[in-house]
Amino acid sequence: MSKDRARILIVLLILAGGLLLKPSAACAQDTLHVKSWFRKMVQMIPPKIPRDSIRIVVIGDVMMHSAQLGRDYSPFLEDLKPMLSGADIAIANMEFPLGGKPYTGYPAFSTPDDYADYIAGLGTDVFLTANNHVMDKGVAGLEKTLKKYAGMEGVKFTGASFKDVADSTINPLIINAKGVRIALINFTYGMNYGLPPEDSGASVRLMKKEDTEELFQRARRSKADFIIALPHWGEEYSLKHNSAQEKYARWLAESGADIIIGSHPHVVQDTCIMKTSDGRRVPVVYSLGNAVSNMSAINTRLELAATVTLVRDFLGQISFHGIRLDFMWCTLPGMLIDNYKTVLVKDRTGQRDRWIRAADYDNMISTLERVKNKTGIDKN
Repeated sequence: MSKDRARILIVLLILAGGLLLKPSAACAQDTLHVKSWFRKMVQMIPPKIPRDSIRIVVIGDVMMHSAQLGRDYSPFLEDLKPMLSGADIAIANMEFPLGGKPYTGYPAFSTPDDYADYIAGLGTDVFLTANNHVMDKGVAGLEKTLKKYAGMEGVKFTGASFKDVADSTINPLIINAKGVRIALINFTYGMNYGLPPEDSGASVRLMKKEDTEELFQRARRSKADFIIALPHWGEEYSLKHNSAQEKYARWLAESGADIIIGSHPHVVQDTCIMKTSDGRRVPVVYSLGNAVSNMSAINTRLELAATVTLVRDFLGQISFHGIRLDFMWCTLPGMLIDNYKTVLVKDRTGQRDRWIRAADYDNMISTLERVKNKTGIDKN
């Protein structure tokens, strides 16, 4: 018998025992004592006894610009490893195809296969593939990328599919975490180098209502307990979401999304809580920004990691226990170390003396304050 069933049985026996107790002349005092004990026991039983908590971590755009090629990857995201490996589900947006040699950066990426191995080795469980760069090396690059991901132990992917993988098995991607069925719905506004030809057997999920509605229907048929929408959308470098994002976010919430976490603008965007017509409250994080890149334009080096916490109580009920946003900063070579390194801002505050270039620490702090003021995101 499981511990949960045993606990429920004990509670039922206590209740039954209390109901069956009847006073008698011979044992009036004993009965009163038992009834007093019974009342105390009932009062001690909480309405919900948490059984399992599920933590889901999402990071933004993992990139590989030309200046990053050929470098040792190991420092890039090593500070995030405890967060990623400690999550029940860790998700990253893979903003490139594994297109083979010659390796290239922006505007048409082709990234070495072992970069995916590195990201997985940090504890990442899910690669998001619906983004504007996934077709940078055409259908051949897309298929090579997804075949690599499909062959990796412990890694799943969603957003794009190819002829060797049934689309219905990955879009949406259903993950069972501690008995909780979580559906991940990933799609993009478009691609820089066009759509896969219809006869190619490859597809990338797009930001179209009829397309996304199909994913919600599949999630409902699979009896998903919680649905996370992961759109690739919005205006690059804008700290505020646009009207198209807001309109689509409203539709996603009304369609059944329990939380919405976006990427693509390469900067952090504002957040909100949308209240649906049926009274649900749906958090929206419009953009996490990057995770690691060679970008240096204003605000592009400040980033977010989102941690979603769900709780399943001993009766099996699933509840959302909030979302934590952690600010990150991507340091470029010669600033903190002689390589790229993304750090958690909260862990580095007050450590100006550890920077090779102290001015970059000052840049981190001033960017944090500017972005928080513009987006309204409070200090974590």
